[in-house]
Amino acid sequence: MVTQKSYMWPIFRDPKYGLYRCGGLDPFIENHVMLIGIMQQRFVCVLIALAFISTSSNAQTTWTVQEGSSIVIDGKSNKSDWSVTANEFTGSFIFEDDVPQSGDLVVAVREIKSGRSLIMDRLMHGAFQVDDYEEIAFSLGAAEEGEEGAWLLSGNLTMTGTTKPVTVQLSSADAAEGQKRFNGTYELKMSDYEMKAPTAMFGSLITKDDVMITFDLTLGE
Repeated sequence: MVTQKSYMWPIFRDPKYGLYRCGGLDPFIENHVMLIGIMQQRFVCVLIALAFISTSSNAQTTWTVQEGSSIVIDGKSNKSDWSVTANEFTGSFIFEDDVPQSGDLVVAVREIKSGRSLIMDRLMHGAFQVDDYEEIAFSLGAAEEGEEGAWLLSGNLTMTGTTKPVTVQLSSADAAEGQKRFNGTYELKMSDYEMKAPTAMFGSLITKDDVMITFDLTLGE
């Protein structure tokens, strides 16, 4: 009958390396075991560090348009200048490391009003073909940082069923703590979106094709 010997090696913690060692092992074997342990610990530390860096650098946050934001559309006619305000709109943008990545801004056409003239409101709603197209939408595709806190936002603008690529420049402005604020302007031609410039008074009042859109957007998480 063959009896197998059972070996019990005392285990203790090495204060130098912070590892557990087995007493009684051949020094050559023990050194290799310790080396493997050290490499494993370092490998785990590297993985944890990489995971932390990846999580921190790719953190995305969603910012939504807040009350107090404004969108104003200005134009001219052969009689005088005119102005209407978007009274209802929503939007949200995804930022990664404070850089806009994507987002949408949607304006309710029926709530675009002058606040002074029902005739002007009716003419503008007719030009926007509000019965068929109730919204104006901007979808952000890419953002490029410019000078002095400015951003060049590239995306698609959809009005009256027509979508066109646009590039809008917005500048950073002072904002309350926990908020972001951007403002800027964008000029377009109504005819580019198959819109007819409004006319009134039996054609004696004719609006110009060019309009200026002015943005002042406050964002919050």
